[in-house]
Amino acid sequence: MTQSSRPNPERSPSQSSIPSGVPMRDLTEPRDPAFAKNAVGEIIEQQPFARVVGYRLVDAADLAVTLALPLGPHLLQPYVVHGGAIYSLADAASTFAVLTRLWPEYWAATVEQSVQFLRPVAAIEGELIAFAHVRRFGKTVSFVEATITHEGREVATARSTQMRQVRPR
Repeated sequence: MTQSSRPNPERSPSQSSIPSGVPMRDLTEPRDPAFAKNAVGEIIEQQPFARVVGYRLVDAADLAVTLALPLGPHLLQPYVVHGGAIYSLADAASTFAVLTRLWPEYWAATVEQSVQFLRPVAAIEGELIAFAHVRRFGKTVSFVEATITHEGREVATARSTQMRQVRPR
């Protein structure tokens, strides 16, 4: 074993992703729903993309988020809502669901996402609603499922893998 590949006995693998100077918090402890909702609202305010697209937080609780995307002609391709808009909504809701537990110490990033489009949305009024919930919250990787609806009808489902990361500063 070379010097560079030798494990550091002073630093365990689970501590490698903890930002320096941040007190350790038990990430297995559920978060208060009010904290979760405030955290997601804060994240949306900080993200230029979320503001440009127009996401609206409907509700949040520990490891679950409901997010809305107002429809309009800018989302059409040309006659139905673009699949990328639906994909983006599912991705944001899924990431935010994980962040209800990780924020503010950590960030989450999508490693992989699969979206199944079930029916087209040929509307420019109303909202798409995404409900995302974490199926498994792991130390590094979490598995999330999301359902996207329009006017109460399911239009897509999504599954994603989210990875915990040191929060960018």
